Amino acid sequence: MKIADIHAHIFPEKLAEKASHSIGSFYGVSIEREADMPRLCAEDKLAGITRCVVSNSATNASQVQNANTFLAEAVRGHDGYLAFGTIYPGMDGFEEELDRMLELGLRGIKIHPDFQKLAIDDERGIETYKAIARRDLPVLFHMGDDRYDFSSPERLTNLLRRVPELRAVAAHFGGWRSWTRSLAQLQPESVLYDTSSTLGMIDRELVLRFIDKIGPDRLIFGTDFPMWSPKEELERFLSLGLDEAEQQKILYGNFMNLLHLKDGA
Repeated sequence: MKIADIHAHIFPEKLAEKASHSIGSFYGVSIEREADMPRLCAEDKLAGITRCVVSNSATNASQVQNANTFLAEAVRGHDGYLAFGTIYPGMDGFEEELDRMLELGLRGIKIHPDFQKLAIDDERGIETYKAIARRDLPVLFHMGDDRYDFSSPERLTNLLRRVPELRAVAAHFGGWRSWTRSLAQLQPESVLYDTSSTLGMIDRELVLRFIDKIGPDRLIFGTDFPMWSPKEELERFLSLGLDEAEQQKILYGNFMNLLHLKDGA
């Protein structure tokens, strides 16, 4: 079985422990693993994950360039690992930074509206998303939080009405801690979803309802490392009891299609 992870986070080693604690504090969970590349590679090996997208999210425009440079350097020399960069929608010089991201070899973008305190459909970001779409970069959106409204399912739907050509992935089944809202507000058929930070938090029946509604062609496996153990997230996914063809699409095939990859590349 081939396995890929669309959703993992890393930081420079000197900041990794602090970053894990900060993420855990924001979400009210205890994280026992450092969010760095060596720990991720070790845990992926235990889980049998051979391809992985790493990212982190700048909380303001001043962090963007350094974060993108770090991410590009972090995956260099690690076969199977790719990086999604970060951007602050509407920041000065976003066109130039998007071009630099392509030069660095970054393969997409991760946006965390709640960390950035900027709504997905905020008018200030529309031109940035149009520029991203012109470059055919997929965007992995953190989705949902019942404490905030920056990343609600409705806001992504609104953005895609304005920028329908944007290739979007809605993390956390489209709405972390807002799953019933996400199920009621399904995204356009062009939108993919990921499984991260969901499988251990909602019951099996609701997960299967999601998969039945969106179909296995629109779902990608994600672990949200360091939030959770990749091996344990994989075990949770396999316990759903999907058939082998559905499993392989979600665990690998849809990841490869999103990133225009072929085995051996």
